[in-house]
Amino acid sequence: MRRLLVPLALTALTLALFCWWVHPEVLDILNVGWTLNGKDWGPNALGLAAYLRAGNWPGSTTPLVMAPEGIHLLMMDSNPLAALLLKPFAGWLLPAPIQVIGWVMLINLALHVTFAWLLVRERAPNTGMALAGTALLSLLPTLYNRFPHPNLTAHWLILWSLWLFVDRDRARRWGQWFLVVALAGLIHSYLLLMVLAFWSSAFLREVVLGDDRRGPLASFAAMAGLGVALALFHGLTDTPVSTGTYGSFPMALDALWNPLVATNSVFLPASMYSPNQGFEGFQYLGAGLLLLVVAGALLGLKQRPGRDGLVWLTPALFVLAAVAVSDVVVWGDARLVHARPPQGVIDALDLVRASGRLFWPTSYVLVYAALTASMRWNKARLLITAALVLQVADMVPMMATIRGETARATDPSVFERTRDPRWATLIAGAGAIDIQPPEAFRDAKLLEEIGWHAMLGCRPMRFMYVSRVSRAATARLAAERQDFLAGKVPADRLVVLYPGERVPNPLQARSRVLDGVSVVIPVAPAPPLSCSSSPRSAS
Repeated sequence: MRRLLVPLALTALTLALFCWWVHPEVLDILNVGWTLNGKDWGPNALGLAAYLRAGNWPGSTTPLVMAPEGIHLLMMDSNPLAALLLKPFAGWLLPAPIQVIGWVMLINLALHVTFAWLLVRERAPNTGMALAGTALLSLLPTLYNRFPHPNLTAHWLILWSLWLFVDRDRARRWGQWFLVVALAGLIHSYLLLMVLAFWSSAFLREVVLGDDRRGPLASFAAMAGLGVALALFHGLTDTPVSTGTYGSFPMALDALWNPLVATNSVFLPASMYSPNQGFEGFQYLGAGLLLLVVAGALLGLKQRPGRDGLVWLTPALFVLAAVAVSDVVVWGDARLVHARPPQGVIDALDLVRASGRLFWPTSYVLVYAALTASMRWNKARLLITAALVLQVADMVPMMATIRGETARATDPSVFERTRDPRWATLIAGAGAIDIQPPEAFRDAKLLEEIGWHAMLGCRPMRFMYVSRVSRAATARLAAERQDFLAGKVPADRLVVLYPGERVPNPLQARSRVLDGVSVVIPVAPAPPLSCSSSPRSAS
């Protein structure tokens, strides 16, 4: 019975946190309407569904989005790892269309709790303290704040990397590093950078302190080969056009104790310089973890750090923190410095434009170090209990707000903006679907619903929100925009216009209005396309 106690406790903790976080209805893979909310859920779900319908397994491209170039799932904020695992079953076991966002979030949370336990139990004096420490390490608000972007809830990759690093014997098992880096590379590029920060620190430590450098050098060669393989897999050889927005999503210098908006904390005041900072720059630790970190720092002053310990993470974490702060130095609601670098540097850093995220590893290291220092104190039980109670109380309004975002999952309907049954007929009869103008945020919900209709009909979308647009696609979209304005649209093309967009005079005869949305209908038959699964009808 004692052997079952810990697994049962960890399972209960995972389920309690998940149900506090989101509505359990998100686990219904056939319930897709709640994902089409005009935010990151939509592209994530659509990318996977399109890939399961028509994808180049074992690659990561679907031709149904951003046709004719196609798009790699990484660029749709979708989950390449889930796609690779599910694609072989797309035409057999899986009903289509499906979404797995809820399951990705639950699995990520379960793995997070597991690795938090593995980290804490090595330092805890007993099982009870280990479980309390696991709960604290699983209550960083930054994890739950990533709810719109489920791939980035895979913070367990950070904890796994930290677990490998803190034990030098484990850190020398270079094969495990290869595995965690490979998995991170199949989930999200930002997490890949964070994992590489831990690996590079372990590599540096062994090069400087180790007796045999063959292991780390072999690991370096393997990582270089893996990097090339991941770049080819994700199609990164075609350099995307820079958005020029690095510095727009910074982390403020007071981010650890600044909740940014009032609903993120019960106890501490909030201030924010820019709305862009409010999501990507969110790094608030919570009142309980702040108490723990301050107490851990004071207790740590009496403890001599190990020569081969966490200090070796300092260079990598410093670089990530500097990129997170960016060229726009903010404190509260004030901009202190804006030292904008040359445009070439801005373009080079575009791959980490959501720079505020990159402080996550430092936050986890701070909390882990505080837990480790606190566990050695004779009054550790009192401190950790107080921190846990304070943390839960502080997160109540934040978690209520987040859970409210998934309330739509209690409604099984799919479409809200495009309910007319003629949509399905028009889209199924089109050679391709175009959106005019090709702007992702003008009406994102409409765009996502049209994309879902297109996926159901196995019809290619020539435009969709993607995180990065290739140079070839950028040039094509610009040319198609000019052709549309001149009234030149292929006969088999369906064009959907955003509200307020006028139909050019030469196309008036082909124009119709469905659900208040103007469209230019196709007047020629569409060529056949092959899809691997037949989705159920949706309403």
